[in-house]
Amino acid sequence: MKRYILLLSLLMVGLTSCSKKDSEIIILTTNDMHGRIQNFPKIAAYLKKMRAENKHVFLFSAGDMFSGNPLVDQYPEQGYPIIDIMNRVGYQLGTFGNHEFDYDQGPLSERLKQADFPFILANAKITDASLSPLPDFKPYYEFNVDGIKMTVLGLIQVGSGGTPSTHPDKVKGISFYDPVKTALEYKDLRKNCDVFIGLTHIGIEPDVELANAMPELDVILGGHSHTRIDTGMRVNGVLITQSDSWLKYIGQTTITVKNGKVVKKENKLIDASKLTDEDEGIKSLIEEYVAKDPGSVVIGKLENEIKGKQNLGALMTDAITEGLGLDMGMQNAGGVRVTELLAGDITINDVFSLDPFGNEVVKINMTGQEIKDFTLSTLKKTKGRYPDILISGFTYNATVDAEGNTVKIDLKDKNGKPLDMKKTYSVGMNSYIYSKYEFKHADPGVSLKITSAQALIDYIKQKQTISGYEDINRITITQQ
Repeated sequence: MKRYILLLSLLMVGLTSCSKKDSEIIILTTNDMHGRIQNFPKIAAYLKKMRAENKHVFLFSAGDMFSGNPLVDQYPEQGYPIIDIMNRVGYQLGTFGNHEFDYDQGPLSERLKQADFPFILANAKITDASLSPLPDFKPYYEFNVDGIKMTVLGLIQVGSGGTPSTHPDKVKGISFYDPVKTALEYKDLRKNCDVFIGLTHIGIEPDVELANAMPELDVILGGHSHTRIDTGMRVNGVLITQSDSWLKYIGQTTITVKNGKVVKKENKLIDASKLTDEDEGIKSLIEEYVAKDPGSVVIGKLENEIKGKQNLGALMTDAITEGLGLDMGMQNAGGVRVTELLAGDITINDVFSLDPFGNEVVKINMTGQEIKDFTLSTLKKTKGRYPDILISGFTYNATVDAEGNTVKIDLKDKNGKPLDMKKTYSVGMNSYIYSKYEFKHADPGVSLKITSAQALIDYIKQKQTISGYEDINRITITQQ
């Protein structure tokens, strides 16, 4: 009898083991939305559909929710609309992008309180609470998925200056650390979870570096570099994903777990333009925000389309020189946030889409030699591949060798004469350049208490009709 019971028990165990089904976890991700909210009704509808068909469906954000849409960025409570929408859509986790800090820490702190979902960040710590109102960052978050333990680690991009790519004044009181080195400190989390995920905002190349250094990760859900990866990239056994930007795509990662181990992982992109269903509640909410948008006010007219950073940068820097009565103007190429302005009416929204960061104009009196030295340093930064600083009030022609070293440079003033190395010129630049770039200037400079965006709005209002920015050639870089 005992033998019979034992055999029966063993048989039942065997049957149970054989009948156990694989568990599928589906993670939908967005990254680098930059305030673009128009596709959220489609995303919400798709999420509902997926949750109706599958048991375990999650929605994460890989950073850069803010900076790019005046409707969001210029709202009385900065960033409020997008967090409101994300709450209602049903996000469950986010990590910080560099542009999360663009508003300053006070508004960011309010947005974190507003969010119904947590944010994680491993490679940053509040080191001076007197300067930072933010709560301590939580490095990772754990989900229990019907007995499957899923751990997600958050990481942010850190530049050569030791901070993310935002204005340094916006991250006072916070220390940032190398994302890959920091991640390795958490690799033992693998021992206590079934699924280990990196939710990163560090860019595709650092993601590859992370995967090579840390095969303990199953998947990296990435952002920052706006990379479109259609079916995932496999590096050192780690699946790396990224979903372009601006909510044009939804990343869909499917992870299959059997007996506590990941046995399969796949990724694909869902093209939002091909989705037809929309969530009517989210659609109505967005319409309400659009109706309140003061950015639709027309401030001038553009005769012809402006394309490319040099042309757009010329308009932005002319607003500093001509609009503010300075000799020269400078704008960092990375701060030109759209690729074109279409002919026709120019609205406040157009300006803030072009220049969303709220940087003030700083005036510095610089000698011709200081301007030359600074120009050479910016060429060194890009190894002569492209101009990092866009200009007004002077031009330059540079020759670089195969290694990107500048072997010759000719600078001319606005009248086409060689720049006087001993003469002092009034130079206007945004506060990001002033704070982030290292260059010598005897004059400490002074803020003009006007943002570069407002300077451009005032310039367009004054001119009324904008023309002549179709083929600007103030900078020439020739390969030797």
